[in-house]
Amino acid sequence: MQQVPHVAHGEGDLVPGSNDRAPPSLLLRRPGRIVRAGRHGPVTRMLRKLGKYELLEEIGHGGMATVYRARDVNLDREVAVKVMHPHLRKTPEARVRFTREARSVARLRHPNVLEIYDYGGEDEEESYISAELLTGPTLKDFVEAHEAHVPAEIAACFGVLLARALVAAHAKGIIHRDVKPENVLLHEARTAKLTDFGIAQMVDSQSFTATGQILGSPGHMAPEQIDGGDIGPRTDVFSLGTVLYFVALRRLPFTGRNPHQVLKRIADGEYADPLRVDPTIGATLAEIIDRCMARDPEARYASAGEVEEALSAFLAEMGIEDPEEALAEYLADPATIDGVLRQRALDRHLVLAEAAVARGDRPEALRHCNRILALDDGNTRALELVEDLSRPPRRWPLAVAVVAVLAVGVGAYAASRPDSPDPDPDPVPEVIADAGVVPVVPEDLGPADQGSTPPEDAGRAQVEPTTAMVRPIRSRTRVVQLAPTPQNVEIAIDGADFRAFGPSFREIELDVGIHRFRVRGGSCCEDYDRQLLVRSGDEPLRVALNLDFRDASLLVRVRDANGRTVHGPVTVEPDGRAAGATARTGSVFGVPMSDASMTRRVVVRGDFGQETRSVRLTAGGAPTSVEITLPP
Repeated sequence: MQQVPHVAHGEGDLVPGSNDRAPPSLLLRRPGRIVRAGRHGPVTRMLRKLGKYELLEEIGHGGMATVYRARDVNLDREVAVKVMHPHLRKTPEARVRFTREARSVARLRHPNVLEIYDYGGEDEEESYISAELLTGPTLKDFVEAHEAHVPAEIAACFGVLLARALVAAHAKGIIHRDVKPENVLLHEARTAKLTDFGIAQMVDSQSFTATGQILGSPGHMAPEQIDGGDIGPRTDVFSLGTVLYFVALRRLPFTGRNPHQVLKRIADGEYADPLRVDPTIGATLAEIIDRCMARDPEARYASAGEVEEALSAFLAEMGIEDPEEALAEYLADPATIDGVLRQRALDRHLVLAEAAVARGDRPEALRHCNRILALDDGNTRALELVEDLSRPPRRWPLAVAVVAVLAVGVGAYAASRPDSPDPDPDPVPEVIADAGVVPVVPEDLGPADQGSTPPEDAGRAQVEPTTAMVRPIRSRTRVVQLAPTPQNVEIAIDGADFRAFGPSFREIELDVGIHRFRVRGGSCCEDYDRQLLVRSGDEPLRVALNLDFRDASLLVRVRDANGRTVHGPVTVEPDGRAAGATARTGSVFGVPMSDASMTRRVVVRGDFGQETRSVRLTAGGAPTSVEITLPP
């Protein structure tokens, strides 16, 4: 079976050739030519000759060039020949760009980069590039052809291969600047290759950016490409993040009615949270994507190599040690492997969740359970784990003391109450900012006492006072406006299922009385579990549900001028505060957070003196690395 190939192109979108497939002996009639499948693929009547190449058929074109399937008559092999459009041949900038692509890619020899064979130089009558013939399709076409989302693990496999290609390019001082799904081609249904280095920038070259043009594809450009900032490896890391987003979620992160709106959203860092778009991708991949697409380049991964490491760690956690082999298996039979990967993910996450429970790591256990339930919302074992983990910790002796105080208070209230009901009873004292909402139990009863059991009448003692407190208003209802911080949360009220907070779930009508509010915010926050008394009133009641953000993790590494690790104590001071934490280099420091993601100014002190870094930190996320290289 042979598919008409695609190949790299110039500016603009590639318009693919035919996707007809035929058995080796079948003759296919097309207007103007006869095609027969042969030893090297379809045998086509030659269109024309260009040097040593017989141009057999057009397979695509873009804004700068037309791409042909061709035959190298000297080596008797099929190649792709990219020929610059005639109207651009006299344009100096176009010829320079064409030359740049040929020379930049020719310097690379990597299995995930399109290989350049030959170049018809600037002095030739026609400018062309000869390259390996890739079977296609583009990554964009592949993703859009699938009815369902590509599994998160396969998205990560694509990411690993592209990161490796960028590592090779960056090692040669080449910044691609146009990494996008259209510039990634699948080959022989087993691998992916990065193509189209037409606007690549050499790190040591300034002339190509002197025109002030914005070069790149709007939906995948980094903010610094828009505002004229410094272009470097982290620019390609941002674009790689947009590709991961597209493959995993089947949608672009930055969209708009016109290119201007798209560019503004990129500049503002405005895109939908990947975990909210599709929870099945899991928190780990979502965090990798978010870090790649951080607005501040300093908050991104420092290199494509770091992206490869993060993605490989995620894949290893899911039991995938060879991303290229896993991708080849998937491309050979997507439907079957999709099911295999899904079941493997469920099994692996369940093992990891139970291991986290065993060592007392509640956030990590919930992290794994969240993806299990996103993939299989009826998973019995995961539901059992979540139910156990969601129970608020309590120490029964203290709880009984609280109940006793409540009972005494209610008894005194009942004894002093007149025989006839007061038409306008005194309000119950309120102890939090939102009028009409009263906590029923203390916010923190301390750690659970594993050795104690609840007193026999503890449940009854708790019910009696709260019933008395709400009896005068028990038959009335009130509209409650939910106001969680952060807003990327799920909320469950009383015994109902968790629902994502959003436009369809911002208000709810509740009976006046006691209600249990549970909020889970994923990896960034501690879960919220409170019982609140909703009092009567005519106006909607705003209920603030403020979650505590978990600490961010900061990994500090110090190396000497030769790249060797320097060991010794260091002190980390977030935002320059004097009260910092001290530990050895290579340790992970906890940094308090007041938001899910923040840029913090961190001062690192050691025997070497002090260094200041601006880092983008994620509450409850994977450690952010700070690399300090000492001068010679």
